[in-house]
Amino acid sequence: MYTYNQLIFPSHMNKNARFLVLAGFSLNGPVRTPFIIREQVDPINILGDCRMAENVRMAREYGITPLILRLNGSHGEAEIIHEESNLPVLQFKTLEAMDESNNIQIHMFPTHMIIEGNYSNHTYYFLDYKRIDDLREAIKEDLYFGNGEVDVEVLNYVPLEGIASTEQYIPFENADDGFNYMSSEDDSDPEEKIQMQLDLLKENLIDDDGVESYFTGELSSFLIDTVLFTDIPYESAPEQLTSILGKFASSKTDEQTVFCSVVLGSDYFSEERYSEENEDLYEEQVENLLSKSPYLSEGVGNHLRHIEVVVGMQDSIDARRPNMQCASTYACMRYSQDDFYNSATNKQLFHINNLLGTELKQDEVAKLSSSGYICIVPSIKKGFVPLSSKNLYPQNSIHSKPHYLRSIHYDVRRVANYFDHYIGEPLPQSLLQNILSQIDSFIDFLIVENPFYQDIKMEVVEFTQSILSLSISFELFGEIEAVRTSLDYVPSSEVNISWQ
Repeated sequence: MYTYNQLIFPSHMNKNARFLVLAGFSLNGPVRTPFIIREQVDPINILGDCRMAENVRMAREYGITPLILRLNGSHGEAEIIHEESNLPVLQFKTLEAMDESNNIQIHMFPTHMIIEGNYSNHTYYFLDYKRIDDLREAIKEDLYFGNGEVDVEVLNYVPLEGIASTEQYIPFENADDGFNYMSSEDDSDPEEKIQMQLDLLKENLIDDDGVESYFTGELSSFLIDTVLFTDIPYESAPEQLTSILGKFASSKTDEQTVFCSVVLGSDYFSEERYSEENEDLYEEQVENLLSKSPYLSEGVGNHLRHIEVVVGMQDSIDARRPNMQCASTYACMRYSQDDFYNSATNKQLFHINNLLGTELKQDEVAKLSSSGYICIVPSIKKGFVPLSSKNLYPQNSIHSKPHYLRSIHYDVRRVANYFDHYIGEPLPQSLLQNILSQIDSFIDFLIVENPFYQDIKMEVVEFTQSILSLSISFELFGEIEAVRTSLDYVPSSEVNISWQ
C-alpha cells in the first residue's frame, strides 16, 4: 500500500519548471494523471517491480525528480445513491489502481457509514456533519493526511438525512492493475499485445483532427524537454513509436517554445554474441535495426528530429531485476547536462558498470550510428559514452539558445506572481490598473537590467469578471524571432501560462 502524501500531484507542482517525464506501464500508482514520488519513498512501493520503477531509480542517481505518467490500469469506483431522493450524491475513487482495490467496500447504515478498506476502516457518523460538503471534506482529510484509501466528490447537494434507510454494502468496481499491458522480460510479446500497448500510448498522448496531429492529455500544461519511454523496445514497432511520440514531442515543442525530445531504447544485444552452435546472433539484430532506421520511417517528417533511439543493455541498478536499457541512463545523463540541447556524444555515463553481451564491432557501430542510432561504447578514460548523439535544436533558430528561453520563462513567471496574491478574490478595474502599472514598471526594469532584451511588449487581450488574458512579446538583441507568451489569470482559481 502507498498513501496519498507519498506522492505530489499537479496542483502542488511548478508546471513551468523543466521536467523529465517517464511514461509507460506499471503495476500500481495513479493512472493518467502526472505525479511525482517523494524522494524518501521507494518507487517499487508505488509502481511495483517494473521498468518504470527502475527508471525512477536511475533518474534519482542523477539527482533528477522525474514526472511520472502511468498509462495502464484503472481505479476502482463506487457511487452512493441517496435513498430518499433517489439521486446520486457521492462518487468515490480508490487511491490505488490494482485488482485488490475491488475489495474495498462502503458499509452503509441509517446513522453512519464505514469505508472498509484493504488496510484500515474509517467510520463517519452523519450527525457529525451539517452538510454533505463536510462529510466529503472529512473523507478527503483522511486521504490527504492519514491512511485513507479513497477519494470522493459530491454529485448532488442534498441533505444527509435520508441518505440510507437500511443497512447495505456498496462495492468498488472496475479496479485493474493493467497487468495485460506489461511487457515481458524475454521480449516475447505477441504483435497483438504490442498493438494494444501502442493504442493505449496514442490514446494518452495525441489526437488527430483529420489535418494534423496534436498532443492531448494531462501533460498539456507542463514544460517538458525530455520524455523517456522504454516499455516497448524500438525494434518491435519503429514506425508507430516514432509517429506517436515524435508527433507528441513536435506538437509539445510548438506549444512551449522549448524543444521536447523523446528517448527510446532497444532490447537487442542483451545476450552473448555466439550461440552454443557458434552462430552469430548479433548479425541479424544489426541488420534488423538497419532496416528500421529512424531515418527510414514511413512518413518522414519534422517530428523525427525529436526522436533518439539508444542501442544497448546494461546491468540493472536494482538487484531485483536482471538488466535495463541504456536508454534510461542516456536520457538522465543528457537531461542533467547544463548544455543538454547540444550533442551528448562522448559525455560520460556514470551509472553503467557493464554492457551486457559482447561489444559491437566497429563497423557495426559505424553502420548503426550513420543510420540514426545512438550506440553506447566503451571509453578508456570515461568508462562508457554515447556515440552519435545529436543536437536537439535547429542551430539557426532561437530554440538553439535555451539560455534565452530560460531567462524568459523565469521572468514571465515573475510577472504571473503579481496575480498570485489575488487568486480567489474579485478583480475590479481599479485593481487591474494597479497591477498593470506595477508590471509596466517591472518590464521597464527588465529592459534595462537584462542584456538579452531589446524590447518587451504587453497587451491586454481580454478582460472580464471571470478571466484576464495578457499577451507578452520578448524581442531580443540580434534575433529576428520574438518569443511570445499568453498569460491567463482566472481570479477564482489560477494563473495559466502558454507559449506561442
